[in-house]
Amino acid sequence: MCTQRLGNLVFVTCMLIACGYFAWIAEGFVTSGLLATSGLPSKFFPQLTLMLTGACAVMVGVMYVRFHEAGGDANEMVFADRGEAWRGLSMLAVAIICYFTWNWFGFLPMAVILGPLSLIAMSESRIAIYAIVWALTAAVWVIFTYGLKIQLV
Repeated sequence: MCTQRLGNLVFVTCMLIACGYFAWIAEGFVTSGLLATSGLPSKFFPQLTLMLTGACAVMVGVMYVRFHEAGGDANEMVFADRGEAWRGLSMLAVAIICYFTWNWFGFLPMAVILGPLSLIAMSESRIAIYAIVWALTAAVWVIFTYGLKIQLV
């Protein structure tokens, strides 16, 4: 399996790439609403958050490059066994699939597949859990769309 050091260095690299990508997307945000009256561009807060996230990732990376550990985890493994590794990597794939589904097709299709794909990735076999997850997804959509009058696009 993978050591904490290697796993965290790979994670830091992925975080920095993701922060850069999402900061690039935030560049295209149109200023409107309350932010327009305050003089702050819409991209300000997302880019600030991404910058802080990237800074934290860099600090973790420096700890692992310089000291080979952070908090005494030098000899620990990321996953205990193959099954745990498979579930973790499967959830990463689900997150990526759902991001692109939301980006290309919208919230509703993403919401419909997120729960079941996550449960499959976690090796859940109880049908009742699938039903509960779909019911919660529907509840979130109803609350946002009709209760809060927010279109989830």
